[in-house]
Amino acid sequence: MEPVVLVAAGYLLGSVLPAEFFVRWKTGRTPHEFRDNPGGGGAWRLAGPLPGLITILFDLGKGALPTAIALRAGFSLPWLIAAAVAPVVGHCWPFYKVIRRDRGGRGLGPATGALFVLAFREVVPAYVLGALAAYRFRWLPSVGIVAFPLSLLLLWVWKVPPERFAVAFAVMLVVLIRNVNLLWTVLRTRGAERPH
Repeated sequence: MEPVVLVAAGYLLGSVLPAEFFVRWKTGRTPHEFRDNPGGGGAWRLAGPLPGLITILFDLGKGALPTAIALRAGFSLPWLIAAAVAPVVGHCWPFYKVIRRDRGGRGLGPATGALFVLAFREVVPAYVLGALAAYRFRWLPSVGIVAFPLSLLLLWVWKVPPERFAVAFAVMLVVLIRNVNLLWTVLRTRGAERPH
């Protein structure tokens, strides 16, 4: 497969937000109309556990699939980064929403899928701690806030190949860029306001 085709397909796949379908089907409205996120957590809260679980699995898969194909095909580092980042960008800024100056999800699901393909053994402990933080604080974005920096540390400590480290860093950077406003809101309000 040509790298540019995989990157374009990854972006388009990333642009598919099943949470919007499930929430609209259940409520007649979009997650954004509820001031919620069109990801797994939003689908779970607004449409129920089964739609939430399906959305989570789909979002993980859309990040994992292009990354796995690019690794297997032996893409050069720039193309590997592009293939891993494309579904995350698509999830955060879907093509059909960018035209309306709107945005999609926060990117945690597809980023997690890509990271699991890149270095499963190294990132799972970080995600376990992130999940515990999310449970403790009752706030799903805690997963990424804890897991991303800890994952980078574990990737470095366990000497993951530099190419995989670079790809993981790029994926996490896209999620950080998408969520700067969320993080700023939490810091500014000292955690009193935690948007979905």
